[in-house]
Amino acid sequence: MDSAQVLHLTLDGPEATRALGAQLAAAAEPGDAICLVGPLGAGKTTLVDGCARAMGAAPARSPTFVLAHRYDGGRLRIWHLDLYRLDDPAQVADLDLAQYFERSAVTLVEWADRAPHELPADALRIVLEVAPPGRRATIQASGPASQALLERLAAPHRRSEAAGMTTA
Repeated sequence: MDSAQVLHLTLDGPEATRALGAQLAAAAEPGDAICLVGPLGAGKTTLVDGCARAMGAAPARSPTFVLAHRYDGGRLRIWHLDLYRLDDPAQVADLDLAQYFERSAVTLVEWADRAPHELPADALRIVLEVAPPGRRATIQASGPASQALLERLAAPHRRSEAAGMTTA
């Protein structure tokens, strides 16, 4: 899979979104940054919950009112950021978001489109869209680390395609 490729997935409901989170947990390595974009109700927190649970951490909850939650106790530390309430670029700059991108942790950022210049350049971007009866995920890398993560995440889907199943 080269850097221009994109993984498109159809998610039939919340359990499929959690399953994508679990696949992300299995593929994630320390230092990975994952940017989540999509409207309210698209499944961003559900995806983070699937990732946190699969890593052996506590269930995820929306950090909307506190900006960040840290989940310890799993395979890797997880930072879960939610930038929903930030609507002024000056607010974002004052937060020092770089502190949440630890080399020993995985960081997932909801509403990442609200702080494009404050997030790592090398991040996996997952756009979630409401596509009745479920959701659609479009996943793309922006650098070598996120490309490696995308390739690890895509591997089971490529095997499904080889077995006659489709990903989008």
